[in-house]
Amino acid sequence: MNLSVLLPIPIILPIVSGILLWMLKVENRNKRQLYVAGTVIVNAVITCLLAFGAPTAELKLFSVNHQVQFALQLDRFGAAFAVLVSILWIIAIFYAFEYIKHEGRETRFMAFYTMTLGVTLGIAFSANTMTLYLFYELLTLVTCPLVCHSGTKEAITALRYYVAYSLGSAALGLMGIAGLAVLTGRTEFVLGGVLGSLTQYENVMLFFFICAFFGFGMKAAVVPLHGWLPRASVAPTPVTALLHAVAVVKAGVFAITRVTYFSFGTEFLKGTTVQTIAILICIATILFGSTKAAFTKHLKRRLAYSTVSQLSYIVFGMMMMSPEASAPECCIWLPTQSQRLRCSTVQEQFCTRLAKNMFGNWRESEERCL
Repeated sequence: MNLSVLLPIPIILPIVSGILLWMLKVENRNKRQLYVAGTVIVNAVITCLLAFGAPTAELKLFSVNHQVQFALQLDRFGAAFAVLVSILWIIAIFYAFEYIKHEGRETRFMAFYTMTLGVTLGIAFSANTMTLYLFYELLTLVTCPLVCHSGTKEAITALRYYVAYSLGSAALGLMGIAGLAVLTGRTEFVLGGVLGSLTQYENVMLFFFICAFFGFGMKAAVVPLHGWLPRASVAPTPVTALLHAVAVVKAGVFAITRVTYFSFGTEFLKGTTVQTIAILICIATILFGSTKAAFTKHLKRRLAYSTVSQLSYIVFGMMMMSPEASAPECCIWLPTQSQRLRCSTVQEQFCTRLAKNMFGNWRESEERCL
């Protein structure tokens, strides 16, 4: 059986399930939780079957012209990211069930939380830069209602920062991948890149790469595009777990790696000025994030700044563009981030529960605790 025809299922299933949940407005909590949990678990099983049963597969969806094509593919790098996301989503969704009881608007929250899974897997399965960009921007749209879920003034302010940063980075990212497509006529992901040792338009291509780096680097929270992440800490804790450890920031790192290793290529970029710039940005982000985390008392903001720092360790390894730097980082990334999610959610849940016992009211106790 050709498993490539199954590639759209892990993407479509959560998106359609989330839309149906929102439209049908399932108010019974037990039925809603069973529906969402079943969707996430079944989706994880399908994703794992694809990842281990068909480590390489490709499916063309449709094309606008010979340059603008939308297609899905499954390679080892995308499969690793997809399996990571699918497994961590199960942990996050069961934590969200308990937490969101005290936040209200549970149906809307679960609907967008589920849709975000499908969009994230779309990023993992993207076969070219155009498909990656489409799902990357869809990720911004489906996470906006989650960031401002509480509806407070601080949440609305955080949403404005998130949207402003996202719009700016979207323009830079589109400039980078569009420039690559126009000058080379190629958008597909190929290990080693599509440029090789290109000498024509070298400086222009380097400019397009730095645009793509900052465009996709916004969700990876590289300095100076990190400001949205600490402000998004006003969102419910399951959302911050989603932003910090599961989907959004990891999608940024994944996209940077894709355009570096599979579009522009290390043979073209290594030893250039833009590699030095990218490395310096990563070092600055590591130092800034670690320092801010050490001196920030607010628990969730401390985790946010720690995330800013830790992400740039991964990007730094990738920007070294050597097997010694990048390959171990990919191996360490998987267990480290799952441990990070578990620690962040357990610490915040323990602190909140402890404060609840001391102060009584849930919302008031959480504010005092944080």
